[in-house]
Amino acid sequence: MTILKVAGLVKRFGGVVGMNGVDYAFPQGAISAIIGPNGSGKTTFFNLVSGIYTPDEGNIELEGKSIVKLKPDRIARLGIARTFQNIRLFGKMTVLENVLCGMHLQLKAGLFGTLLHLPFVKREEAGAALEAYRLLEYVGLAEFLNEQADSLPYGAQRRLEIARAMASKPKVLLLDEPAAGMNPRETLELIELIKRIQKETSLTILLIEHDMRLVMGLAERIMVLDYGTKIAEGTPDEIRANPKVIEAYLGKSAVAKG
Repeated sequence: MTILKVAGLVKRFGGVVGMNGVDYAFPQGAISAIIGPNGSGKTTFFNLVSGIYTPDEGNIELEGKSIVKLKPDRIARLGIARTFQNIRLFGKMTVLENVLCGMHLQLKAGLFGTLLHLPFVKREEAGAALEAYRLLEYVGLAEFLNEQADSLPYGAQRRLEIARAMASKPKVLLLDEPAAGMNPRETLELIELIKRIQKETSLTILLIEHDMRLVMGLAERIMVLDYGTKIAEGTPDEIRANPKVIEAYLGKSAVAKG
């Protein structure tokens, strides 16, 4: 079953085409990867899906309904959450407060209820704190809940970003280079966390990643972009053997030698 579908997706930046007629259907509950050389359009794709960019042509559907032209906060409410290539935590806030920030789209109390300290607001806040703690336990960060976010080790900050994204209760989780800057031990911990998320939740995960060992070990389906164009899609084994993919990464001479 398809949860997210793009059709004829085009995005131009002046005279440069950043996304060139891309079609793809992402299966529900699966881990899918988007790979390609630098400048191939991977982050542009995430920016289009999450509403940061509006496509010039084409359509994006979540559960069969178009989300084109919706603002990022509306798309987040509908069920798409993301992390970023460069960590975007609230560094001076605590670990717990960062996760609570990820929950604000799901909370019902408005400014009026908060100012009046209505009973249901207190109950909702208490429930949110418990849920945030549970998420921190899930990603292995509960012991740091009162620590300042920017005091965490780099790999822990990456996991905190994932916890904050999961706090919005998404249906689709976009991970933009989640292993960037990690050491081998941190990368292994991340791989196990992503596998666990997929196994224990109904989340659909889309990831951009340059670490091909991580991609080939995690992804069930892979889409390959080059200069904003989809040049291949398939299983890891199919992608590994695809001449167009080899050429995009290594050049024509590598294909000729093969």
